[in-house]
Amino acid sequence: MKNMVIFYFSGTGNTWWVSEQLTEALGSLGIQARAHSIEQVSMEETAALIAGADAAGFGFPIYGSDAPRNFLDFLQALPQQTQCKDTIGFVTQLGWSGDGFNFLRGMMEEKGYHLKWATEFNMPNNIAIPFSPFPYTGEYTHFTPQLQKCREKIERICQKIAAGEEWREHTDLFSTATAWIQRGPFRLVHDWGRKFWSVDVDACISCERCVHICPVSNIHMEQGIVMHGGECVYCMRCFNYCPTLAIHYAGMGNRRAKRNPPFKGPIAAFKPELICSKD
Repeated sequence: MKNMVIFYFSGTGNTWWVSEQLTEALGSLGIQARAHSIEQVSMEETAALIAGADAAGFGFPIYGSDAPRNFLDFLQALPQQTQCKDTIGFVTQLGWSGDGFNFLRGMMEEKGYHLKWATEFNMPNNIAIPFSPFPYTGEYTHFTPQLQKCREKIERICQKIAAGEEWREHTDLFSTATAWIQRGPFRLVHDWGRKFWSVDVDACISCERCVHICPVSNIHMEQGIVMHGGECVYCMRCFNYCPTLAIHYAGMGNRRAKRNPPFKGPIAAFKPELICSKD
């Protein structure tokens, strides 16, 4: 293998970081790789990039053991391959997603993408909603040990890719069962949960950053007021990156922000503008 192209969706930076680390590690092994945010490439560009690569990669943050709806749409629109294309599928997760990328294997194989490698990366929690039971922090220094472990895992996986060694994590029955324990309920409440976004009009400064960084154009201004539509994919960008913490969920904003600011990416260099649509 000489080159690989990677496509990813990243809400608040975790999957972006992993994708960049993968390209760097592959490069050190003599495999030219480049990562692309799905928000910044058309399907025509995607098809051309895949056609020119020996292998492909796809990554996303997994929510409730499921893929974000916009990433599923992207995968379903992928061009059919006439010759099998070796593929790596990876997810970023809080701790355990069960079968990770493997639940998409059937769909990928039907399109001619042989899921030769599948893995998961435990990354910092980006869910800063006050009533979430999971601890979070926006302090970058806290992430150093976790990111180092991810780098080590990335290097091991890239070595397997360079050697042509097939390897997929969590393909067993237990992993599949525990994934569906999460995936089933998540899919049931997915659309219903979209209606709980709101904006504190007194805190909002109408900067429109949330409008510009939303990956699915779900937010718009209506008579000077920020409004959410019905297409949210729960990426947390608007909530975490609002400069005045005016975005609320279920009537609550980030009440702990003064002592524990929202997650703003795994490293300080990340900004959502790096990966969102330029339009």
